[in-house]
Amino acid sequence: MTTLRGRLLAGLIGVTALGLAALSLVSMLMLRSHMIERMDASLLTAANASATRLARASGIAVVQAGSTYAVATLNASTGRARLVGGDDPQAAALPELLQAVGAGTLGAHADAGETFTMGSRLRAAAARMAAGDRIVVVAVPLDELRNTLARLLVTELVTGGVLIGLLALFGRWLIRGGLAPLARMADTAQRVASGGDLSTRMPEGPTEAGRLGRAINVMLSQIQQAFGARWASEERLRRFAADASHELRTPLTTIHGYAELYRKGAIPDEDVPQVMLRIENESARITRLVTELLELARLDRGAALSVAVVDLVPVVAEVVDDFTALNPDHPVRVESPPALEREVDEARIRQVLVNLLGNVAAHTPPGTSVLVRLAPPGVLQVADDGPGMPEQDAARAFDRFHGAGSGLGLAIVQAIAAAHGGTVTLSSTLGQGTTVTVYLGPDGDVRPPGGPAEPATRPLPVPSAGPAALPAADRVPPPGRPRDPS
Repeated sequence: MTTLRGRLLAGLIGVTALGLAALSLVSMLMLRSHMIERMDASLLTAANASATRLARASGIAVVQAGSTYAVATLNASTGRARLVGGDDPQAAALPELLQAVGAGTLGAHADAGETFTMGSRLRAAAARMAAGDRIVVVAVPLDELRNTLARLLVTELVTGGVLIGLLALFGRWLIRGGLAPLARMADTAQRVASGGDLSTRMPEGPTEAGRLGRAINVMLSQIQQAFGARWASEERLRRFAADASHELRTPLTTIHGYAELYRKGAIPDEDVPQVMLRIENESARITRLVTELLELARLDRGAALSVAVVDLVPVVAEVVDDFTALNPDHPVRVESPPALEREVDEARIRQVLVNLLGNVAAHTPPGTSVLVRLAPPGVLQVADDGPGMPEQDAARAFDRFHGAGSGLGLAIVQAIAAAHGGTVTLSSTLGQGTTVTVYLGPDGDVRPPGGPAEPATRPLPVPSAGPAALPAADRVPPPGRPRDPS
């Protein structure tokens, strides 16, 4: 039997058989020892009593020996023995056995007060008579002892056989019921392996098999989540590669087209500078796109941040000054505390603010005002009063290659915030403006290199000194989100 059920049944029957055999052997040995002790005690008592009575009766047989007893005397001087009493068929052979044993041996047994065996079927005890040189021997056959032990052995064999048969019958049923959860688990595992349905679960319960099923279910859940995450990652990678190829194809096609026209002499000399400028712009677009792709790749694989304690107030002021110098038609107002120190990567934080302000410059009309707000413990907000964007576009604002331009600016902002243990939120209303709020980690904690981003469980509170708290003349409209800059 090669199945687990067969091996368990065979082992159960084998152990039970060994236990019954050991129990039978011990019981037979104990019974035999008990019967021998009782027999020896009776023989010694009967031998002493017979010696006393025979001495009083001057050799006349007055001993009342039952059918199982035989009494004989041996004359130590002559070495001859005679039967005194006993109706057992083996009693007639007792005198010859005594003469064969000899007076010396019988005397030693009598003096020691011990029993002995004659032949293979008689148990005997000897005693000296008070006067004379005769020895009295009382013997009893061992047939009854052997018959009793034989009957016990047969009884135990029959009983053990019946018990083993019942055990084989009911043990198979019990084992089948006990292993039924394992059979169901095997069927479930086969369905998972053949059909690939990771949503299938094992039966659970309080037994060992139930606990095993619960452990396997946890493992299946983790495998299902891992496969789901892998599939989602691969899908994002395929979509990202397709979008990147599409974004790169346009400028490359433009450059290739102008180069071919120039080679064929189809571009007039006076248009060459303009064509070269167009090629230069498309090359710059490709360079910018590749740079952003590399930046996202580094952030996605958990590139280490250069973390240090930084006062964010002067950092924000410097970025805003640079933006104002390049975009004088977008007035910017800054709200911040006197100082706000955080443990961050200063270059990444600058990049976040540059991307957010670049969105405003690229996708809002001239004259759009901007509010940059910095608030403890680590809130960076950029709000504008521009045209805003539809709700469906706002919902996909952080998707890569979504919207105008390369579509990577806000994705980079989100990745940098996640690397710092924070999150980014966005809200936008058509005709009222857009607001992007970056929440850094609670204590400036950053993601360990190579580890996944772990966003905050809830957004940090925004201070009350926001656009709604400003005077009516200077109030920035409700939050909204500009589209991603090109």
